[in-house]
Amino acid sequence: MKTLALSVLSISLAFSAPALSQGSEPIDEIISRGTNQKDPAMSAWHAGDFAKAEIEFDRNAFCALRAERNFISGVETARDSSITSDLAADAVSTPQPVGGLGGASVVESAPPPIPQYNSSSFKNKESATKRTCEDRGFQLYMKGLSQLKLGKIVEAKKTLSRAANMRKNLYDAHFRLSLLEYQDGNLKGAAKHLKKLKKLKSSYKFGEANKEIEAQIAYLSRLLD
Repeated sequence: MKTLALSVLSISLAFSAPALSQGSEPIDEIISRGTNQKDPAMSAWHAGDFAKAEIEFDRNAFCALRAERNFISGVETARDSSITSDLAADAVSTPQPVGGLGGASVVESAPPPIPQYNSSSFKNKESATKRTCEDRGFQLYMKGLSQLKLGKIVEAKKTLSRAANMRKNLYDAHFRLSLLEYQDGNLKGAAKHLKKLKKLKSSYKFGEANKEIEAQIAYLSRLLD
């Protein structure tokens, strides 16, 4: 599975662009920048099997969470191992005098080398079954879209909120959440997500994403004016 940039790391790849022209209704397409994945979850989405897609994207999100926890655990283990090695080396290394009588100097034993670790040491991007085990925010975003397709509005709102909180550049999640709040009559909530969308626009000054966000902002502004 191929990934284009991460966000903390900055994720980028447009699945499709919406056409939100003046007075038009929003087109229900994936327009977030995210992981380019081809697995059972995305296959189910493209096949229109949104019930299966919801389940599979949820499994992807759990797999990504497990990978994150494994990574953190590995880093902590490496750190603790390094500290233990340093303490052990300090405890057993006795300064040895050299230079003979009258001009002795002290040479300390060199500590053992510290093992080097990086994210690739612990992060498992794919399982043996080709499940996508990264970018938990995007997996939850896609789960939320699947729930919208299934008419699970309450569940979708909760899932999309989690996704937006987890990955700050999911501008399409804020667009959909603003629409959902508007449909519920919560104009204050809708305006809050519009404000976040406007703030995100500064992160995408050029390209298709900028045009998408501009179209979303214009659409929501007409609704909320």
